[in-house]
Amino acid sequence: MTGAEEAPVAAETSPEAAVEEVSLDLTDADYRYLTLRRPLARGAGRIARIRMRPAMLEDIDDWSNAEISNRELLARLCDLPAAVLKKLAWDDAEALMEIFHQVVPEFVFAAAKDDA
Repeated sequence: MTGAEEAPVAAETSPEAAVEEVSLDLTDADYRYLTLRRPLARGAGRIARIRMRPAMLEDIDDWSNAEISNRELLARLCDLPAAVLKKLAWDDAEALMEIFHQVVPEFVFAAAKDDA
């Protein structure tokens, strides 16, 4: 085997099999950042910058299965409640949507979804 190849891992098929915690190992360089032109007040704090992580297959699966809307997908990637994102000034929201378009597959925007 070369260094790039790994031995196949046998899948556990037993329903009682323990689920191992797996997470995406991201660095700051993996995120996209938006500095808000008009920061938001949230409680005693303030949101002046939004950080968006890359979409994972799990996110796209949840969206494809209609478990989450486009807005909920956006909120998940930003690790903020959708209600907070709805308070963005339009120009900040538009800039955030440009980043969103860069981190999710194009078919997410081609499919009709009810985001109400």
